Amino acid sequence: MPFLYRKFFENVPVNNITEFKASSGVNQIQFLIPAVAGATLSTQDLMFSGNLQVNSANGAPVVPTADAITAGDGISFDSVLGIHNLIDRVDILSSRGNTLIEQRLNYQLISKYQRGVQAESNLNVGRFNNQQCCSSSVQQCRNFAGRPTFGDNGQDFAIQLNTGLLKNNNQQLNLQALGGLIVTIYLSQPINSFFNIDSVRGAADANDVIANQFNYTLKNVKLFGRYNYATEDMIGRLSNVTYRKTSNMLSVVQSSNDNLTNMPQVSALHKMVYVYQPNKQTSNNADVNNMAVNMVTDLDQYLLSMNGVRTPLDYAIDINPRTSQLPTTSGATHRVSGNAEQQYLAISALNDQFPPTHSLSNAKNQAEALANEYSNKVETTLNVDVIGMNYSFNFAGYNVAVPNDLMSINVESGILTTNDNLPDGTNVQGFTNNSRDISGQVSTQNLFIEYGANLNYANMQTGS
Repeated sequence: MPFLYRKFFENVPVNNITEFKASSGVNQIQFLIPAVAGATLSTQDLMFSGNLQVNSANGAPVVPTADAITAGDGISFDSVLGIHNLIDRVDILSSRGNTLIEQRLNYQLISKYQRGVQAESNLNVGRFNNQQCCSSSVQQCRNFAGRPTFGDNGQDFAIQLNTGLLKNNNQQLNLQALGGLIVTIYLSQPINSFFNIDSVRGAADANDVIANQFNYTLKNVKLFGRYNYATEDMIGRLSNVTYRKTSNMLSVVQSSNDNLTNMPQVSALHKMVYVYQPNKQTSNNADVNNMAVNMVTDLDQYLLSMNGVRTPLDYAIDINPRTSQLPTTSGATHRVSGNAEQQYLAISALNDQFPPTHSLSNAKNQAEALANEYSNKVETTLNVDVIGMNYSFNFAGYNVAVPNDLMSINVESGILTTNDNLPDGTNVQGFTNNSRDISGQVSTQNLFIEYGANLNYANMQTGS
């Protein structure tokens, strides 16, 4: 679309305050993007920026030690997500009648699995590392959380908010038809966003563990964007906008052989991604990465079906070897299980194509994630291991209508079993810390469905 000219803008929060905290402060950041005559909004240029300050349990700034690159303790956050760890939810409303256009719940977990298409090297350079506080190691992210003095502003960041309307919409927004946009960012609790790398090693110093007074602050936050000016007749032709929405359907895997059914009720299904999390592990646990995206405990096989018929696969995906089949002599840091076809389907779903360019779903990251379970530490957060199915079948623009269809998955795993070789809370192969008990607890299944949505400006209705 040709434009007459472009103009950048920078908005401050309508809250009229400069500091935001998830606890002991204001945890909602709200921006207003007003409608400007003759202008459209480019969502690809919309950036949320500011400074991150992290304070330890005793109220002092977190200061990484001299051996910060190699030390095995301290406070950090998911290195794949970076600053996105701190966002719990994003609401986007039209100023015309305060109509809700999109609500991105489970913001962190969605952002984590969608970043499974990145290469480890991507997280060390460029916009991911310097602007978004990402890295391939949790030790490096710990450095982002540090600052030399209490009065220092902290670490700069600049990110594109990960919602369908603001991230994968390549069209221009007709701000005059919308009446302007209201973007509200809800901050996540500190104990949900950060974790102790090694709570046992760090317990000697209150600076190195999360406790009651631990908190973080976002300062000097702004929303940076660009207006594109066009002729009135061109703007008048912008009658709707299409983008991709993501919803989460929660279930609980309560046995080693469980069948879970959901009804997406959408007319343009693109993909379904299953993310599993042990319930006790991911409930505001300061010693665990709450955004870990690892496979369900000791996955044996899974089977997909629609309305009772095996589809789109007419066979089960068998995992061989599964974790419990690995020899007891194998090193805890070198345990790899899985199925090449499961990885093929998952990676192609995450990438919307196959072959992919990169992926965090690989043997190295899986082995390191399992080692975290055995050693009861958080030394890496790179693993993105999911069950995924692309219902576009790798055809651009293709989707499937499932308005009243029952989508089921049968999961056979090691949940609530006494299978060998699973982290069960006991000492394993000489590790000084006990392993986590992930075999003795049920698991939450997050079913993320990605589907096409269309916002009609005339009646402000969103169809899916």
